[in-house]
Order: sequence, then structure tokens, then C-alpha cells
Amino acid sequence: EILESVGARFDFVRVDVPTAVRRNTETVLSEAADTIRDCRVALKTRLIGPGSDAVRVGPGPQNPNVALRQMLGLWASVRPVRSVPGLPTRYPDLDVLLIREITESVYRGIEHEIVDGVVESMKVVSRAACERIADYAFRIAQRHGRRKVTAIHKANIMKQSDGLFLDTVRDVAAGYPDIEVDDCIVDAACMRLVLNPYDFDVMLMENLYGDILSNLGAGLAGGISTGHAINVGDDCHVFEAVHGDAPHLIGTGQANLLPLLTPAIALLRHFDLYEEASRIDQAVTGVLEEGRNLTPDLGGQSSTWQMARAIIAAMG
Repeated sequence: EILESVGARFDFVRVDVPTAVRRNTETVLSEAADTIRDCRVALKTRLIGPGSDAVRVGPGPQNPNVALRQMLGLWASVRPVRSVPGLPTRYPDLDVLLIREITESVYRGIEHEIVDGVVESMKVVSRAACERIADYAFRIAQRHGRRKVTAIHKANIMKQSDGLFLDTVRDVAAGYPDIEVDDCIVDAACMRLVLNPYDFDVMLMENLYGDILSNLGAGLAGGISTGHAINVGDDCHVFEAVHGDAPHLIGTGQANLLPLLTPAIALLRHFDLYEEASRIDQAVTGVLEEGRNLTPDLGGQSSTWQMARAIIAAMG
């Protein structure tokens, strides 16, 4: 209803992925992936519930959220780290873009037990995937007027895998002389983010580092309400909420709507509906700053529906 209130009307196809169904979960995910491919764009929440811990897709058991990305051929995840007026943060006016490669690294989940009590997890890095994500990061930087791309790595220890990533980023950077490039070891990047996140502009990294640093960034910006992911593939884009699990809120009408509204606003911009997206952004800021119609996790006593109504009313 919030999108419709600004005249942004979409024909939504609802795709339920009930992870507790008796059917094979891989089949359910495959059917969901087919529908998303047909639509080419999706607005996705997190898949949780009984049976969602591991799905056997590919080489071994995987989280269904990761498995769905692989089925869709998604290879980049863009995580804006932006402070939102009205949400408490130590870092106002924060605006960092985190770009994460999502097909490789140890996060791919290729692991096995060698002998009893010994498990091996494989980190796979290819030049092709590194080139693709690096070129994408520099193109995004150019398109949005960004000045610098920082490659995040651990090449001082993982000299071959992260070394390949870092060397490839530097090679690709040569084709973008107008964009500054530098690099930072991942643990140092965590420290610098906490001390002064304004040092960064675009942060480029492999899969696992991106998963960790994107949540760190959300915390710096003001919490999970500020975060979302834009997952990119050759055939589709998935705009994803990055909230955690809150099964105790099911049916209570008290869930915070911002973790899903934020990627929905990004979806509007994907379709060049910038004015409509800005109207919703401004209304959300107004409701947050006023503080009268907030869900309990934001410090208020309002229901999800009451907060949504307040956002709609703020747009006039």
C-alpha cells in the first residue's frame, strides 16, 4: 500500500517458500527460482523456519537463502551502508557502498568431513569471478559519482586466493583511471570502519568478508532498519531484506516494516522511479523524527499497520 500511495503499481506474484513442507525443499526452491526468473525482479524476505537450516543443493547442505542465490545465478550483492535521519547513530550522513562477490569463497559451503572429528572447508577463488565483480564495482562507482574503490582482503596470509583477488582488482582498475583504488586488510578494515567509516567510499570484497562487514556497516548506520541487499545476476535482480529471525512476532502485528520497505524503495529506483522513492524516503524520515508511530523495536508502541499508515499520511 505504501508503494501504491505514490502511484507505483506493480503486478506482484507471491512466491511462498514454506521450508517446513513435506515436499523436497530443493524442489520448492527450484519452483520459486523459476517464478523469479520469469518476473526478472523480486522483493525477497529472509527464508526461515523448520527445515531452513540446510538444503542439499550442489556439493552439500546449504542455507536455503544461499541455495536460492545459486539457483538464480546471482553473483553480486550491493549493500548500501547509509545512516537514516531519525535513527540514532554515531555516524550521521554516512554513505558507503559495499559490493560483495557471492558465488565463491568459503561461504559457498563446500565442506566435508575428512575423518571423524576433522572437517575441511574449501575456499575457491577464480580470476573470472574476480574480474566480473571488480569491473562491476568500478562501473557502479562511475555511474554514481563515487571517487574511490577499496579492495578488502587477507592477502598477507592467504597469498594465493586473496592474492589472486587483489591482483585482479588492480588489473581491472587500470581501465578506470578516473577512479582511485586502494586496498585494506579485512581486520584493519573492521577497525577503520568503527573509528572513521567516512574513510571509505566503495568497498569491494569476497563473499565471507562481505557477509560480515555488511552487518557491521548496518550497525554503524543505525541498525538493521537501514540495511538491504541488491543481489545481481545476468537474468534477474533480487531486492532482499536482511533482517534476522523473529518468529515470536508472527501474528502480533508488531514487526518493524522498514527492513522490507527499504529494499522496496531500492526497487523503485531500479525502475527509474526516483521521485516516488524520494517521497517515501522523506516520509519515513518524518515519521522516525516525530517518534509517535514507531514499532516497539524502534522505541514506540505502534503496530506495523499504524506505522505504515503514518508513513502514507506523511506523504499527503
